[in-house]
Amino acid sequence: MKYLKKVMAVCAVAAVLAPTAVLAETRIQSDIAYRRELMVAMDWNLVRIAQTLRHQRPYDPSRIAGEGQALAALANLPWVAFVPGSDRGATKASVRIWQQPRAFAAAVSHFEALTRTLAQAAAHAPLAASARPLERVADACRSCHHRFMR
Repeated sequence: MKYLKKVMAVCAVAAVLAPTAVLAETRIQSDIAYRRELMVAMDWNLVRIAQTLRHQRPYDPSRIAGEGQALAALANLPWVAFVPGSDRGATKASVRIWQQPRAFAAAVSHFEALTRTLAQAAAHAPLAASARPLERVADACRSCHHRFMR
């Protein structure tokens, strides 16, 4: 009888904790998916600006300005989803993000500032003036991915 009570107690605790573990894992996978989709959206806007600069797409000042603004707005969003534990699963995030939080935060701040500069250039300057800011954003992307991706 005592054994049965212990088994029932363990089962009750497991029943309570199991959904918590599943929810935590689901939350982490949701965070990973969120930041992945934001990265795809940033890339989409960055590529469109690059295509315009390479004359692979017609130049439309309002469109390139909008793409620059969208990139700058998106650049502020994914970082909140780099939560502890989200270096596992369907991600390319390196554990270095959590081992070197100051370096990661500095890379993020630098990237955000560069996207704002690109957005300003795309909105207010001739098309050619966007080339250097675009290069700097692309370099920041590559640098961060090289350092903080598996």
